[in-house]
Amino acid sequence: MNNKKQKQKNVKKSKRPIYIIFISILIALVIFIFFLPAFFSTKAGTNYLISKIEKKSNAKVEIESFHLTWFGPQRIKDLSYKDPNIDMNVDSITSNMSLLSFYKSIKTYKKLKLFANTEVDNLNVVIHYPNKPQANFNNVNASIKADLKGINSIEIEGKTTENKISGNFTAFIEFEGKKIQSTINGKNIPTIGIDQLLFSKSPKYQNLLSEILGSSLDLHVESTLDSLKGPIDIDIKSTNANASLNLFYEKDKITLTKSATIVLSLSPINPKFANNITYLASQKNSPIIIRISKDGFLYPISPFKTQNLKIGHMSVDLNKMLISNTGAIRTMTTLAKLRASNVVSMWFTNVNIQIENGMLFSDRMDFLIDEAVHLCTWGKIDLNNRALKMNLGITADTLYSVFGIQNLPDDYVIKIPIKGTIDNPKIDASKATAKIIALSTLQQSSGIGSIIGGIITKFQKDQDIPPAKRPFPWEGKVRRRAPARVDTILDFFK
Repeated sequence: MNNKKQKQKNVKKSKRPIYIIFISILIALVIFIFFLPAFFSTKAGTNYLISKIEKKSNAKVEIESFHLTWFGPQRIKDLSYKDPNIDMNVDSITSNMSLLSFYKSIKTYKKLKLFANTEVDNLNVVIHYPNKPQANFNNVNASIKADLKGINSIEIEGKTTENKISGNFTAFIEFEGKKIQSTINGKNIPTIGIDQLLFSKSPKYQNLLSEILGSSLDLHVESTLDSLKGPIDIDIKSTNANASLNLFYEKDKITLTKSATIVLSLSPINPKFANNITYLASQKNSPIIIRISKDGFLYPISPFKTQNLKIGHMSVDLNKMLISNTGAIRTMTTLAKLRASNVVSMWFTNVNIQIENGMLFSDRMDFLIDEAVHLCTWGKIDLNNRALKMNLGITADTLYSVFGIQNLPDDYVIKIPIKGTIDNPKIDASKATAKIIALSTLQQSSGIGSIIGGIITKFQKDQDIPPAKRPFPWEGKVRRRAPARVDTILDFFK
């Protein structure tokens, strides 16, 4: 019995040192955690955080000082960031976010947490991509005010320069319960800078805005969203474009409250903009005009699905353009025996488009190539797999002027399927050649030249040819070339 009591006493004595050691470790851990912000505020701690940023961003980072606390504010002074395409420096950043949130923001900077009062003082960004104009965003100051419920307001202002042109911008966003009011203004904003900021991780779209809108833009945006529902009005005036868009946002989709008109004057497009096109530009004083009806328009945002995009009616007038003599255009110019050239001029009638259930429907669009060859297209495109179900039409006046085939009805058109995809359209030139040879042979047969129109109408005319929109814009303005004179139509295809 005594031995048993003695053993229990020995066990109790042996447990006490373990308990004390555990408490000591816990106290040491608490002390370490308590002074952790102080460690990160030292040079060694700063260098550790810098290494994390550099590892994530593949950039060179310099920071004069951190001042960190567990519950805020966190302060960064004289931050410098440089990667191959962006130089950035800022005098100071002060934020009331907790240290844990701050560290997570650095570790995963794509999801920067801004639900705290934050001040950014004198941010300067220089964007310099190869073979692109340099864009500068200067003297940017930002103020984000928030409480425990979330952000109350965001205010940003700054200046820009690009190619010696100065600009400025302001943005104010106010949050009041479920209501969000926004006003954004910009003057001479360099679009190349916006391109790179928006699409830095999507090389395919990096030049999209600058090539369509031009080098700079003026912008005004007004919106009032209540429970994430309400109007968004956007006015854009840029080097190449003018547009006023009256949108309505609701449940991850956008509709139009007013029909929209967009006017574009394209500068030469980068070859990477579209496959098989190495040059594309509007001719002088000949803008592209796009008119979109508010009726039947729906643009799905999140998630975007092509089959949910709806455009009840859209009219596109490409007017006069210069385009590379490549791909499908090359097939057409070769068929018509036009002179070999890298670029051809094209003059278009307007085309009406409808989009629903992932299908684009196009009515007839006539066009004139190099003021000599009159063709037309119509049909549909499956936007889900980008497959073409279009038709190319060779008109009666082209069959006369290029191939010397006479006495055809004015509305006569040879229909040739266009298949393949948007990126790689395929025209069956052999089918076109066979039809043209058949027509020529029929005309040259003895005794029927004067009645060829009637014979063609009865036996050779393709069906379902949509009517042309007359008058054509080039009628009375272009001297068409003289009719071809050849002994045999086969001479055209040698």
